[in-house]
Amino acid sequence: MKEIDSKCACKGSTLVRFIQPIILASLCEGPNHGYNLIEKISQTTIWQGNSPDATGIYRILRDMEKRGLVKSYVEAETRAAIGKRVFSITEEGRQCIGNWIHTLRQYNEGIKDIITRLEPFTPEIEKNKK
Repeated sequence: MKEIDSKCACKGSTLVRFIQPIILASLCEGPNHGYNLIEKISQTTIWQGNSPDATGIYRILRDMEKRGLVKSYVEAETRAAIGKRVFSITEEGRQCIGNWIHTLRQYNEGIKDIITRLEPFTPEIEKNKK
């Protein structure tokens, strides 16, 4: 049997759509740098310690800023590095959280349905039924 690529969606590697609600939840805790947000994302259960692509995260943050969900400013220079961009959630972003909760609950129900449909075809489950 052919080994499934670790980047296959069936292995959970394409969870990009879940990044926005994680960013919003993280920013509800307080303003943060992009790098720290990436670390928080990687620590969520859904990402299981794997770091998402930093370029993609910054692209999502820019898009969220254009849409008014977050705002940012460049922190003053420090000795260690040039100024870092600090992101915070806006009122529109807080309102978006309610939409995400509704959407994620729908996804959750849909995922439960898919699992129920797939379980009869899983070899391990079929072996245990005998």
